[in-house]
Amino acid sequence: MNRVRNQHKHCYMKIGICGELGACDGRGDIRTMVLAALTSLHGQVGAAIPIDVLQWLPTNCIAILRVPHSEVQKVWSALTLLSEYRSAPCALQVSQVSTSLCSVAIDHCVSADGTLLQVT
Repeated sequence: MNRVRNQHKHCYMKIGICGELGACDGRGDIRTMVLAALTSLHGQVGAAIPIDVLQWLPTNCIAILRVPHSEVQKVWSALTLLSEYRSAPCALQVSQVSTSLCSVAIDHCVSADGTLLQVT
């Protein structure tokens, strides 16, 4: 009997960033912050996880990450437990995780009657 296995290679995570991030100016800083969180919780094993910052929205303080499917739990736990970055208080909140980039990247949803709603 052949079973269908989960063939998704990556998961996509939408994260919100709260804190004093005036010095955070782009994808490179977000990636450094995520790697710092992984290193502090999981050491060098965490630092070796390949993370890609696909989008950074500085106005909303939201980032979309691509993470290997097998490493989602490690990344999620490290992001949740981060409390400071560069000696400044900081918190990362995972708001959405999906195997589909479209479902994470969309900023709208459709109501039951078919009207388009803006997600805030």
